[in-house]
Amino acid sequence: MKTEAALKRFLSKLISPIKKIPVSKWADTFRQLPSDSAEPGQWRTSRIPYMQAVMDAFTDDRIHRVAIKSASQVGKSEVLLNIVGRFAHVDPCSLMIIQPTLELAQDFSKARLSRMVEDTKVLTPLFYDKAKTRDANQTILSKFFTGGRVVLTGANSPANLASRPIRILLCDEVDRFPQSAGGAKGEGDPVGLAARRTTTFWNYKIGLFSTPTTEGASRIDVEYQLGTQEEWRHKCPNCGEFHALDYRQMQVDFKQTRDESGNKSIVVNSVKWRCPDCGFEFSEAEMKNAPQHYEAQNPDAIKNGRRSFWLNGFSSPWLTWHEIIGEWLESRGDPYRESVVFNTLFGLSYKLTGDYSDENVFLERREDYDGEIPSPVLLLTAAVDVQANRLEYEICGWSAGFERWGILRGVIRGEPNFASTWRALDDVLDRVYFFGNGRPIKVARTFVDSGFATATVYDYCARNMSKGRFPIKGKSGMGLPLLYKYGNPKQTNVLLTILGVDDGKQEIMSRLGVTEGNGVLHFPRDDDFFKRRGYDADYFKQLISEHKVFRKAGGIVYQVWEPIIEHSRNESLDLAVYNLACVQSCVGNNPESFWRSQHEALRGDEMKTSRKKKARTSGKKNFVETDIWS
Repeated sequence: MKTEAALKRFLSKLISPIKKIPVSKWADTFRQLPSDSAEPGQWRTSRIPYMQAVMDAFTDDRIHRVAIKSASQVGKSEVLLNIVGRFAHVDPCSLMIIQPTLELAQDFSKARLSRMVEDTKVLTPLFYDKAKTRDANQTILSKFFTGGRVVLTGANSPANLASRPIRILLCDEVDRFPQSAGGAKGEGDPVGLAARRTTTFWNYKIGLFSTPTTEGASRIDVEYQLGTQEEWRHKCPNCGEFHALDYRQMQVDFKQTRDESGNKSIVVNSVKWRCPDCGFEFSEAEMKNAPQHYEAQNPDAIKNGRRSFWLNGFSSPWLTWHEIIGEWLESRGDPYRESVVFNTLFGLSYKLTGDYSDENVFLERREDYDGEIPSPVLLLTAAVDVQANRLEYEICGWSAGFERWGILRGVIRGEPNFASTWRALDDVLDRVYFFGNGRPIKVARTFVDSGFATATVYDYCARNMSKGRFPIKGKSGMGLPLLYKYGNPKQTNVLLTILGVDDGKQEIMSRLGVTEGNGVLHFPRDDDFFKRRGYDADYFKQLISEHKVFRKAGGIVYQVWEPIIEHSRNESLDLAVYNLACVQSCVGNNPESFWRSQHEALRGDEMKTSRKKKARTSGKKNFVETDIWS
């Protein structure tokens, strides 16, 4: 009976009329979304009509390569799953899904792919009849189904990318892929390695999905330009012209306020789109209900088997214009927040600033402080760079919004294997510093570079862990966050923090261009109160000693930081990066709560005295504390 049933299923598939069903039709017919999703139940392409053409390009015999450059929260991941589900069900073959890392591939498999298989009834028996016979590791990264297989891997795993033939290749968030699958080994471009696995199939498909990143080094930008360059456009209700919605065309009524720490708050009252042709303005509801379609800017690319699509968050049913514009207005002036909005909401790559050739502009920006420590400072951090014959250090003050004040920059002469060298450092780090009104403050945390004299640095930090002194190690590479990851304390006897120094350098360079508000870098003049702070011409020459340049290898454009002048010193730049990482490690994931607690800890007595005085002068009998951050 089992053999007969299996034969019937096999024959039914051979004569099934859904063999050539496009992906969007398959999803509308069979795909079920899990109960804990935003819109559980039957999939409806009509909710995101801009994804119909994207999905159906994967069943167009003329097309072999599809690129989707988009904002976040537009349904991109669900579309990728629909493609997998359609081929597994009606046209079984070998598929591969590549995520930026193996860890993300495992998470996608467990949280997304497995859920789709469980909730979509036509898929469940196809996968689980086979998968239950496999071991746990294979069910996460290698899922078998009747007639085919889905392999999941990370772009950092060259062995998996080049080991098997693949007909359908789906690459998710390609702008976060490493430049080379083998890291320092240089195995080659991850997409190129995997794409070579498709060459044995006449009907292969390669899909590249991503939010863009940096202008000039975005992989998805290049793929988009090589394709049909199809923009999702809305019809103007007045003149009838179709336009891609652009943040620069949005007319906004908003109110901006700042709290006493300078944090900006935006309240958006209304947002309307102004047609660039006729000048009439329309609401979000009017434009989302208007006719919409893709318009190709490079239609001839279809002859090369390529289609490419671009869309931003203004068309998403899950993002409101108030949210998008509110985030944009709040990010203005902070280059890293701006870049996040450009990438994830506007679907655009961001042009990073930061290539300064003259230190004089920064010498002229130096300012007089109102004390050894400026009054807005809420936290002191320190950074130490270890060299063969000296220690270089910088102490920085910070306030809410990561506004920074340079406090003291100096050099301790002496080899790091001499105890006297470290005692001299202790004299700097252990001392008490003072505000203009006499209030004391000490360095809360110090990051010490362990790239040189590693064992000595570990030993020093282990002995001074109670004082908040920790070793760090820098790691180059585009896309690595500043606080990249932590080492194993069992191996080092201390908590080693590994920093993504390239992102840190870009943030420092970007903030050098900010002159007010959150993220500003302040530099002191030497004054009568505290002589020789160390912010001289040489300091600024080192701070701007590097610039980001574009290099090309294996057909991929990538960015690398290089000295503007060969062999120039860059310790000031490194120390600025280490201090930035240090304060981020202190603040953690709840900045508002952290800065509030720092404010109350430093100025609690002053606040209480001030409040009591106000209560007495206002005639109140009982003093009631209020939240100064409200």
